[in-house]
Amino acid sequence: MSAKNGLSMVEIMVAVVIIALSVGPLIGLLSSSNRMSNASIYEEMAVHYARELSDQLISLSPKFSDIVNDARAMTGDSTLTLATILNDATFKSQLEEHADESSALPLYASGNQLPVRLIISPLDKAFSRRRITVSEMNTSGNSVLKTDRYWKVKIELAWKDQTSGRDTPREVVMAIFLKEG
Repeated sequence: MSAKNGLSMVEIMVAVVIIALSVGPLIGLLSSSNRMSNASIYEEMAVHYARELSDQLISLSPKFSDIVNDARAMTGDSTLTLATILNDATFKSQLEEHADESSALPLYASGNQLPVRLIISPLDKAFSRRRITVSEMNTSGNSVLKTDRYWKVKIELAWKDQTSGRDTPREVVMAIFLKEG
């Protein structure tokens, strides 16, 4: 009996096929993991943008009455509310712009720029929407809350992740509730 010193071509081919069958799914798994990681990054960015706005609005909430009263005095419009200020078309359009650096975005009332500003981060190019919508909450049925004015602030961010393969934009919606004054 003589000892074999090498591998036959059949043995090499079988080994290559076994390796290919086991490595193929691993490569697919890594690719899927990379797509999920990108989606997670955009979600984190969206939460950051929303949190940035909500934190500033929460810190301004004790001054809302003064801001609204100053806006009324400036414009002569006694019907102005926090909702009309934060839902202002000029403010909303500037909020959705894709600036290259952080900016101090002024609030507006009836076309007049107010001295109050919100600091916003530059919006990543993947994002198609950064929007605030403010509406008054009806608290007339609550004996504790009916003496004050409360606002529901909805902050929306939407983006399209090109690497995910999805055609529909993804979005994050955050709602905060603020007391005026």
